[in-house]
Amino acid sequence: MNEANDPLRALLAHLGDGRGAAAAYEALRRRLIAFFRLHLPAQADDLADVALDRLGRRLAEGVAVEDTGGYALGIARFLVREAHAQAARAARAQDDPSLQPPDPDADAAADALQFEAVLAALDTCLDAAGPAQGRLILDYYGADGGERIALRQRLAAALGISLNALRNRALRLRDALEACVRGRLLPG
Repeated sequence: MNEANDPLRALLAHLGDGRGAAAAYEALRRRLIAFFRLHLPAQADDLADVALDRLGRRLAEGVAVEDTGGYALGIARFLVREAHAQAARAARAQDDPSLQPPDPDADAAADALQFEAVLAALDTCLDAAGPAQGRLILDYYGADGGERIALRQRLAAALGISLNALRNRALRLRDALEACVRGRLLPG
């Protein structure tokens, strides 16, 4: 990887040669940590690394930096502002339930309960339709692809009706089942 694409290499090259660059890097990192300990003590080490990474990226982009320490502290001030803004957004979100992300576990549990209710209503409606009608609708919608066509042709032949008449019968039965399920789920 060349220096222009690697923020750390760009920063070290800007700071000097060999051990001198490493010592300057560590001194700059300690200075940033001290700054962040005043403003965001719990995140001081992590934010110092972020500030150094941003500084390195700016140098890799070709930005001319004369006062490396001052530029790094300017980045640090922006990071403090970003952290405070993020904390303020989180506080507003906690106070306003409409800003909180939905709980996927609660949604999944509610979906599972609703699905169970629909299945129970469908079972009851199939039983009410009678065994022949229940078997007809299950067979009609029971297969996929080419097997579906062959199954429907066999079903129509067994009933002694045309394929179109079978489709109409299945459609009427499905509409009745849907109405029955809706009636059980949404009484009133």
